[in-house]
Order: sequence, then structure tokens, then C-alpha cells
Amino acid sequence: MDDALEQWLSRVEAYLLAWTYSRQITVDYAETGNGVAQYRCRVLLVDNSLLQCVERARVEPEGLQIERYSFHWQRADGSLIRRWDNAPYHREISSFPHHIHVGEESHVLPHVAVNVFQVLENIETVLAEPQ
Repeated sequence: MDDALEQWLSRVEAYLLAWTYSRQITVDYAETGNGVAQYRCRVLLVDNSLLQCVERARVEPEGLQIERYSFHWQRADGSLIRRWDNAPYHREISSFPHHIHVGEESHVLPHVAVNVFQVLENIETVLAEPQ
């Protein structure tokens, strides 16, 4: 079980290091134990925005399950672009606990559960758009 979790952590780190839009990666922690794996990292993007990633995963009979996540993407000045998370707030949202903050903390919308790879794909789409 821990092998699968360690492989997942390695895959996440390798993807972030090779990602076209990353300039610098800082891993605050990446650890496995007691049947879970978790990490926290910060990714400086080529446009000087910052993505802070937190994920916690567990292996279940149906496969790897992400239990907790938060992906906070902000501009260089610290203003929020988007934050995807599953913190147990916003019970009024139809996709509870999964939601997204867009542009500001108070602008909360329903959203499907995501993982780091889906978030990076979303960011790629935004950054590839002509300004």
C-alpha cells in the first residue's frame, strides 16, 4: 500500500518539475505513513503567479482516493485567481464539499472534485489564452 502512495508522490513531484509553466518548486513536505500520503508545495509559474498545492491521499479497495485538497492560485501581488478545495464549508453549494473560489474569497461556485493534474491542465488553458 505504501508503495502505491510513494509512487503517487513521486509522480506528482516529477510532473511538477517537468511542467512547462513551472519556474521554481518548493516542497514544504511530502510524507507517507499510516496508509496515507500527503504533500504541500509551492510552484512559481512563468508569469510570476504562485500555485500552492496540498493533497492527502489514501489507497482504498477501489484505488487511490484523494481525501483532502487545496490548490490556491494567486497573482504575484497576492490577489486570488482561483482556489479549488474540499474544505467542509459552503454547505449551500450543490457540489459540497467540493467548490472553487474565483477572483475573491466570497465568490464561491460549485465544482467537481479535482486533483493536481486536473488543476495544472486548467491553469495551462488559462495561461495559453492570448492576453
